[in-house]
Amino acid sequence: MDVIFIRGLKCETILGVYDWERVSMRPVLLDLEIAAASSESFEHDSAKGLMNYDSISARLTELLKTLHYKTVERLAEHVAQTVLSEFHAPWVKVTVGKPAAIKNAAMVGVVIERGVR
Repeated sequence: MDVIFIRGLKCETILGVYDWERVSMRPVLLDLEIAAASSESFEHDSAKGLMNYDSISARLTELLKTLHYKTVERLAEHVAQTVLSEFHAPWVKVTVGKPAAIKNAAMVGVVIERGVR
């Protein structure tokens, strides 16, 4: 399986269980590993069959601005389903991190995998 990745995609969203977390946009960091639907771009050095990093990043950045979830788990699921359905990826691994969400930790979050590996 050929996999592309996007690391440290900073997005703004409303996310949190507590009322004070849901008052304004806060940063989340996304790491994505996405199975390529085709190996053609790997074999022929062309854009044919290419998973477009920029399109994926732009779509998720805009999407997260509109989402209002309480849990990182639900946010991760939404991101995964978006990549699978809109970009026709057969498999995706999504890491959602909340920077500085708890004292003495740089980040907390979840990692999920969806699709067929």
